[in-house]
Amino acid sequence: MSQHVEPAARRRDLIALLILAAGAATAVYGYLGLHHMAAKPIVRVAGQQAMERAISYNNIVLAGWVIIAVGILAVVWSFLANRRSEHAPR
Repeated sequence: MSQHVEPAARRRDLIALLILAAGAATAVYGYLGLHHMAAKPIVRVAGQQAMERAISYNNIVLAGWVIIAVGILAVVWSFLANRRSEHAPR
């Protein structure tokens, strides 16, 4: 049994999916940066610069998780908006 889905509901779903994908890509970029740093030995001369870069990558990972959380909120928003619409199955 198929139900009619409004174009606005599809747009909300797409927005939520794009936000989730952006958050996942951001977090993966940060993790890969940290992994790449861990694979190379750190020399003492570049230690301070390496620490700053590691903190930067860690902040990127955290930003990715925040974006994912916003994406989850967008999914909930889309679900609730679809349930309240007049086309929702009762």
